[in-house]
Amino acid sequence: MSLGLNKTKRRINSVKSTKKITKAMEMVATVKLKRFRRSYDDDLLYVQKLEATISEILSRFKEGEESIFSKANESAKGRLIIAITSDLGLCAGYNSNLFKFLEEMFDKENDEIIPLGNKGKSHFAHTGFTVSPLADYFDLGMPTAEIAKGAKRLIEEYRKGTYREILIVHTKYINSLSFEPTAFTLFPVTFEYVRNPNEEHCPSLIEPKPAEFVESLIPQYVTAELYAKLMESQLCEQGSRRNAMESANDNADELLAQLTIEYNKARQTAITQEIVEVVSGASSQTK
Repeated sequence: MSLGLNKTKRRINSVKSTKKITKAMEMVATVKLKRFRRSYDDDLLYVQKLEATISEILSRFKEGEESIFSKANESAKGRLIIAITSDLGLCAGYNSNLFKFLEEMFDKENDEIIPLGNKGKSHFAHTGFTVSPLADYFDLGMPTAEIAKGAKRLIEEYRKGTYREILIVHTKYINSLSFEPTAFTLFPVTFEYVRNPNEEHCPSLIEPKPAEFVESLIPQYVTAELYAKLMESQLCEQGSRRNAMESANDNADELLAQLTIEYNKARQTAITQEIVEVVSGASSQTK
């Protein structure tokens, strides 16, 4: 019986030790979640204004006028997909959901992929995905200056007609409990323009020509979108990890409660058995 008690006690101590780790990870993820949320909120308004500006300029194109960045390269077969995953695990279905989403949309014969994050690099290296040579220019934790360099390479390749489309597949933040993988079309630029009611009376003046203005904004646009999607993805990663660790703590509490009951029952049984043995021994000596 003592062996069973010791085994249950070891399991209780093991669960308590694991809970300390998951609790610490939950606290770290919560702090990072708040930090990434602030960065995401600060950047979101800027990106939305930039998208609105580009969509307004594209709406001003005259008949027959167009930008190379506002149409797909129909002569190219494949697409370039930038997939943002995580460097670390223990974040529930954050990576697996994105992998499943990519499997459904990826054309392994024609498309190429740029995986960001160690989990993505490891996964795509063994699943038949064609990794683009441009992958060397991108990394999950790259600073803004490196993002701008990578954006320049993307613009050059699209201008040359290497890819039909360029997409960013990332995890979209809905709220602190809900995240879903989604695809954002970087090129061609196809934002829907929402016309301002006051535009008829006071239309915006665009100098120089709309096509030239779009060309000048494209590097800024690509850099801003890449940065925003990286921030949003890391926000979702920390949210997923915090939720996963919170669930792990709840499960640990339930398991500890069950093991404590099991330990107390076994201990009570052992004490009762010892009392019975003592009483039985005393009775036999009396006789």
